[in-house]
Amino acid sequence: MTITEMVSEEELEILTVYDPFPDNRTSIRIRRGGSWYNISVIDMNENPLHNYTIICVHGWGSNALNYRYLLKFLSPYFRVIAFDFKGHGESDKEDDTYDIGQFTEELAQLIDYYNPKNFTLVGHSMGTAIVMNYLYLNPLRANAAILLSGAANFREPLPRFVPLILTNMDDRVKNLVVELAVGILSSSKMPKDIQKVLREQLKKTPYHVYRSALLNTIFAWKKDEDLKKISTPTLIMVGGKDILTPQKNSEKLNELLPNSRLIIIPEINHALLLEQGMEVSNLIREFVEYQIDLDKAEREFGVQRLSDLFSEG
Repeated sequence: MTITEMVSEEELEILTVYDPFPDNRTSIRIRRGGSWYNISVIDMNENPLHNYTIICVHGWGSNALNYRYLLKFLSPYFRVIAFDFKGHGESDKEDDTYDIGQFTEELAQLIDYYNPKNFTLVGHSMGTAIVMNYLYLNPLRANAAILLSGAANFREPLPRFVPLILTNMDDRVKNLVVELAVGILSSSKMPKDIQKVLREQLKKTPYHVYRSALLNTIFAWKKDEDLKKISTPTLIMVGGKDILTPQKNSEKLNELLPNSRLIIIPEINHALLLEQGMEVSNLIREFVEYQIDLDKAEREFGVQRLSDLFSEG
């Protein structure tokens, strides 16, 4: 089946062009230590229905365009912001250490820069670790969180990558690794056009960033006891055929986070944002609008969140 037989014309627009949002790109200055650098941001803020922001955090070796579906189809309802971490996508690339502390600080500075009153954080893959780290350090800041293809412990599913990442490689070997990654991240049903988009995203990231981020972010994650302290309302989603972060990882995450729910999307691999982008977008919209209604009821009628009532008991 070809891509034109599988998706609508609107979807086709964002799946056959590498960057469908050039007019919505900007950059902000981020500081780490004594150095400043530019972070590329896609900001979809075109008179949305709700005064509410969704901030998208990409995964290992990816970039903001992994959220192309959310940027396109959620922007009529919310302000949607996706950005490239340093070393990824269109952001500045330097021969530097890339670790969970740096990524979390970049996210925190971006949130401070835009200063949204109400917002949800969305993380995919490695991005879920960064989102959870931010929530752990800033427990009252975000209204809600959405964790896509994540894990409570990233060590278990990743050994197959370690020999490749720990080996020095040139661009030719890197291209082989990218091809391997596309095969692991996508299901057999993914059209070649979408595989091409995924491939281009992965090629944007230099090898040293892949290596440093793997060793210092994915392998440097928190204990189960820390995750149990994150009380932010959280939606967890995972593909039923996910090889990289299998379904059981999200099930454990759902057990550890005290205020979460889990949705499993059958027959989909790790790249669920591309393979089932419309379904994921609709589920996110429903979840966020539900959180908006809860917050409104709490403000107007003094209704307590169920999570607060449970914690008091």
